[in-house]
Order: sequence, then C-alpha cells, then structure tokens
Amino acid sequence: MDDESYPRTLYVGNLSRDVTEILILQLFTQIGPCKSCKMITEHTSNDPYCFVEFYERRDAAAALAAMNGRKILGKEVKVNWATTPSSQKKDTSNHYHVFVGDLNPEISTEDVRAAFSPFGKIS
Repeated sequence: MDDESYPRTLYVGNLSRDVTEILILQLFTQIGPCKSCKMITEHTSNDPYCFVEFYERRDAAAALAAMNGRKILGKEVKVNWATTPSSQKKDTSNHYHVFVGDLNPEISTEDVRAAFSPFGKIS
C-alpha cells in the first residue's frame, strides 16, 4: 500500500504565524518519520500553511487522523491530504463530489469504492 501512487503528503493549514517548520516537524515526527516540511508564508492576508511529506503513507494517514483539529500555539489546525493542482481543468458539470472524512487510517481507497459502488459509476 505504500507504493508511489498513494499520497504521503499532508496539507496543514490555519497555522499561527508563530509556527515554524521545525515545530511542525517535531510534532509530526512523533507520529512517523517525516521526509520534509515546506512552510508557505508569502500570503500576507492569509494564515500560513505547510506541506508535510512522510516516507510511508500509513504514517501520513495516522498523522492526518491524530492532528486534524488539534491546537498548535492556540490555533486549531486543519490537516488534509495535499492535492496537486491540475494544469487542465476537467469538465465536472455531470459529476457530483462527496467528501468522506474522519475515516480510520486502515480504510483504503478500495474500501471506499466498494462502499459507494452501489450508487453508480465512481471516478
């Protein structure tokens, strides 16, 4: 399950301006070994955010479950899977999107597909 096609990078948002990459790495490394942390602070009107990359997907999934909604320096952080922006927008006019959150880290994409497949085609 930890091959390259599975995400291992988390988005961590709603950070205090006092949070540093070092602090984030100290916190997230307690859950599993982190490969990197990239802090984004260039937007002056928005809160900083960062991307934390793990070596193993299971550690990233455990960190998502453990850290989403936790307070770091007084602010409740938002943690989710990082997504890469698509260079070409897909036509989603005939698609419906459903967000499924707060899943146990042991739930796989295949498990979610199996649960929703009775309702029609899944992309």
